[in-house]
Amino acid sequence: MAMKFKFVIPILFASVFVTSPAHAQAKVEVKASLDRRAIDPSDVVVLSVSVNSEENVEVQTPTLPPMSDFEVLSQSQGKTMSANLVNTPTGPQFKTVRSNVFKYQLSPKKLGALTVFPVEVVVQGKSYRTSALTVQVASGAGGSRGGTANRSGRSSARPPPGFDDDDAVPGPTDDEDDLFSQLLRRGMRPAPQQGTSRSIPHNPNEAFFIQVETDKTEAYVGEQITVSFYLYTTGVVRDLDTLKYPALKGFWKEDIEIATHLNFQQEVLDGVPYKKALLASFALFPIKEGQATIDGYQAKCTVISMNDPFGALGMGRAMTFTKISSPVKITVKPLPTEGRPQDFSGAVGDFQLTARIEDNNVIANQPFPLKIRFEGRGNAKLIDMPPFQPPEGMELYDTQKDSKFFGWGTSFKEFTVQLIPRRDGEFVIPTISASMFDPQSRKYVTRATEPLRLRVGAGAKGSGASQSFTGDGKASVGAKSAKAKGPIEPVLIEKFRSESPMTLAQAAGGVAGLFSLVFAILLGVAAHEFGWGRGGPRLGRIIKQRLKLLENLAKKGDVRQVGVRGVNLLSFALGEVVGDRVAERQVLKLLRATPPSIQKECGAVLEDVLQKFELLAFAPEEIIQEWKNPAKLRELIDQTAKTLDRVVALSGSGEQSV
Repeated sequence: MAMKFKFVIPILFASVFVTSPAHAQAKVEVKASLDRRAIDPSDVVVLSVSVNSEENVEVQTPTLPPMSDFEVLSQSQGKTMSANLVNTPTGPQFKTVRSNVFKYQLSPKKLGALTVFPVEVVVQGKSYRTSALTVQVASGAGGSRGGTANRSGRSSARPPPGFDDDDAVPGPTDDEDDLFSQLLRRGMRPAPQQGTSRSIPHNPNEAFFIQVETDKTEAYVGEQITVSFYLYTTGVVRDLDTLKYPALKGFWKEDIEIATHLNFQQEVLDGVPYKKALLASFALFPIKEGQATIDGYQAKCTVISMNDPFGALGMGRAMTFTKISSPVKITVKPLPTEGRPQDFSGAVGDFQLTARIEDNNVIANQPFPLKIRFEGRGNAKLIDMPPFQPPEGMELYDTQKDSKFFGWGTSFKEFTVQLIPRRDGEFVIPTISASMFDPQSRKYVTRATEPLRLRVGAGAKGSGASQSFTGDGKASVGAKSAKAKGPIEPVLIEKFRSESPMTLAQAAGGVAGLFSLVFAILLGVAAHEFGWGRGGPRLGRIIKQRLKLLENLAKKGDVRQVGVRGVNLLSFALGEVVGDRVAERQVLKLLRATPPSIQKECGAVLEDVLQKFELLAFAPEEIIQEWKNPAKLRELIDQTAKTLDRVVALSGSGEQSV
């Protein structure tokens, strides 16, 4: 669906003479900075997050990103206000800056180039994110001063407006952000950092153009590339239609931010002042080696030129143009084969691997969860479950997984393994290890968890209690039989009391109740014979019909429809088994609600089949090329048919699909 912005420009001549600042939206600037770019391993670095505005605004405490590389030692905050004379395109003006500064002392946990990921700050109910910052941690590293990074990604060695770098007291305004100072540097634009790409307009008289920025133009397969598309204009934007988002073929894409409104900021390019607004930002992960292209973002924009006599009032002549951003070539390098571990499963990035047991109250013959988590920079969604062998005397009951990609460039994937100890006593969960490729160090690394020790208590014995495992892995205990404490005395009936004669109404009610009972029994028999309710003879027939449809789609090579209808088939079949007929159901939740016999015998296969169908339905085109072979699709459909046939049999319907 195309993104469309509309801007209504009121035509009020009175506004030429009278303005109402109370109704104007406060201009807010959010920046992050580090006091040094390089530190010793035993030293600390100070992260400062400043919120600057010309008016009083409500600022919430910043939300720090995951600090996997640092330990937060302390934090503080302060407020200042300063008035400075600044130069603007309309002449010198006094500018009052109110600043909120939050400072954090960070201690590094390891050596190397460590990244402080973007910090999120909510101002006046609106969320702002700073850019990522990097500090080099090495023995003997100097204490060079760091720079600030704002939302536009530009850096400066100067502190934020209104603050000195060390003691957070009023200081000079940042000249780097002053338009007059930028105009004095006409033609002196700094070159972009090595490996980055930034398109620049060829014609400064353009009403608007779309710029694309990438943090690198060369990457390994699976390495993260951040790309952002910006709108630049010298006029007044009246409306904007996104005609085409970039297809980004050859990349696995994760959304970082898709703009729902245009938030303009000032920037000078080649001495020309522009207004700049983010359109979209993505995290891209190349799929295969070779050359890949970030294609264009196309938009149609109606702009009122500032050269028009009434342009500044939004009343000039409106012109409509269609523009597209320039393509960017990305060189994708293959992962090195030298030193590649045998257990490497394709994880590319810097991830931490942890394992934990949340509940220490573990009882024999009752399942408990072991959580295995990958978290860090990269696409953790592509990581597979590492090899895991339960210790002797313990069984693997079930495995679940959850993953998420965060807008600041990190992600996690967590595997929840349900284990059942078959005896009491001491157990040791062995070390779990996984290999991955780190693009920063350009080598393969291995992460491993620490062994986990736990004590398993003895379960109830001889109590007559019955245990059953539910779909979520918890055990339910039936009522315990009471122990007799001596002979049970008979209850003596002292006298018989005659009942009153039955009235006509009572007799009629009794007959009606009897008919209701008979009707309920007949209805139950009919439900069993005709397949009403859970399972039923009709379930196998419907599954067979849907499998036939999958076979026809596979013969036509319609991979996408095989994936979509395959997911729907699993949702329908498991929904019928558990008696849940809601239109939109999550297959994994339905699987957790099936009887333990189905989960134990068919659970792992059903999860594998589901993952393959979801891959066919939603993965990029380059990933599913190998699945366009009808024989391979037929193999997947046969596996699904056999598994669902067993599910139907275990559910007690009495009729299989094949």
